[in-house]
Amino acid sequence: MNRSILACVEDLFFRSKIEATGRHLNVSVRFADSKDLAAAARQEDTAAILLELSTNGACFDAVRKLRQQAETRDLPVIGFLRHTDRELAKQAEAAGLTRVLPRSEFSETLPDLVMDLLAPGTKREIPEEPELPDE
Repeated sequence: MNRSILACVEDLFFRSKIEATGRHLNVSVRFADSKDLAAAARQEDTAAILLELSTNGACFDAVRKLRQQAETRDLPVIGFLRHTDRELAKQAEAAGLTRVLPRSEFSETLPDLVMDLLAPGTKREIPEEPELPDE
């Protein structure tokens, strides 16, 4: 059975970036809003959750529900937020997120992050760029 990534993301830029990464890595990506996150996470193929953190608190309630249910308690939940939202990062960790990243780091490392969530310890093969000849 193929494993999938579940994402709760409103920002269209990050939503499309996650979709493109899934296509590139041949990984199924599903989206849910925060009120449906706990139910969507119970599907057998869910490997991890990517969560855009916001100040409305709904995402934290969803994560707390996940942590209370036996079938979703151990699912990795990776959140991302603006690097200036330090208080929000503290709230996210208290709510039970596995990892909290600044948006820039999340964006930069997304393919490797997805690979590691689906098959821990694996890395993408990135071909080295050829060296330019000396002049």
